Amino acid sequence: MKVEIYYLLILSLSILFIYFVRGPVIIFASLMVIFEKCFFSRINVIPGIEFTSLATLLVVLKYGVTTGILFVIFLPLIIPTIINNFIGEKFVLNKDFVMMTIGFGNLVDILCVFIIYFLRNFDIFWIMLIILISKHTLNNLAGKLKETNFVMDYIEIAVGFLFNLFIVYFFHSFWLSLLAV
Repeated sequence: MKVEIYYLLILSLSILFIYFVRGPVIIFASLMVIFEKCFFSRINVIPGIEFTSLATLLVVLKYGVTTGILFVIFLPLIIPTIINNFIGEKFVLNKDFVMMTIGFGNLVDILCVFIIYFLRNFDIFWIMLIILISKHTLNNLAGKLKETNFVMDYIEIAVGFLFNLFIVYFFHSFWLSLLAV
């Protein structure tokens, strides 16, 4: 019972954070991350599809480094964990689904906030490309250092690159108009 109260308190604080930042970008980015971490990852049959990179890109370009760091801490880590604990193990088709994801990838997301901020004068397509190269390189390097027989998943990397770059490219005007609001 006490754990649920703490979950509700943290969830309420996170919602207040989103409310005080305001704007369609933080709301849209938050919904993308919650959809990915709480619902899509339960049934994800295609490896590599993720929305966190795009959501982080939008938030940092719109609100800056501080909000970007708070976003990558609250949204991918805390809110999905709370929602996933309330939903439980229902509707899980993905064998790799985990209720809470914390690890080296979260540090990479924080590093990406700084990269996005320093590249903010570039077009979002090129920023996304650099972010994807950085994320996959660092995650695969960490995998090689952790495991002696590490094998890169080339299909997941290719799908991740293509999916994110296609979304940015084909909806380029939408992202720019969203950032302009």
